[in-house]
Parts: sequence; C-alpha cells; structure tokens
Amino acid sequence: MMTLIAADGARTEDPDPATIATALRALTIENWFVILEENDDTFMQVAVKPDWFALERRAGGDETHVGAEVATIDEIIEAFQAYARQDPDWISRFTWARVRL
Repeated sequence: MMTLIAADGARTEDPDPATIATALRALTIENWFVILEENDDTFMQVAVKPDWFALERRAGGDETHVGAEVATIDEIIEAFQAYARQDPDWISRFTWARVRL
C-alpha cells in the first residue's frame, strides 16, 4: 500500500489517479512538496522550484536516491500515477543524477 503525503499535512492511503493529480496540482511555494511512499526508504517525491520541479525517487538505501529536473506538472502527474500503479516505464523518461544526502 502507498501513502500520499503533502506539505500541508494531508495524507491519503492508496490514492487513486485523480487524488494524485489533485494533490500535485495544489503544489505552491508554500505547499511545496508531495511524497508517494511505500515505506521510509522506497518513495518518490517532488518539490516546487521557481521555474521547475525537483523529482526524486528512492528504492532502498541512500545509494538509490536519485533526482531529476522536470519542466511541467503534467510530467510529474504522469510519473506519480505510473509509480502508483507500479509501472516502471516512467523512470526512463527522465535524466537522473544521484542525490547527495
């Protein structure tokens, strides 16, 4: 089961595609991140930047934590929805770099 968590404190267990899209479209500088997690070490998350979105994913320990710069919210929504249905094809749509923690 996955949990959708927003910066404003909203939490949704097993979110459907519409709920995911609504949460992501609500991103602002104040409500600046959304996480979709399976557990503490397996998740994807996005943060709002001034002109882009910082998309990150993690599939285990620190060495699996990678990020990508994404231009549009529609790309973010598609990625989150694919992740929720466990479709790995979304991963190849982005250029990933290791995130230093």
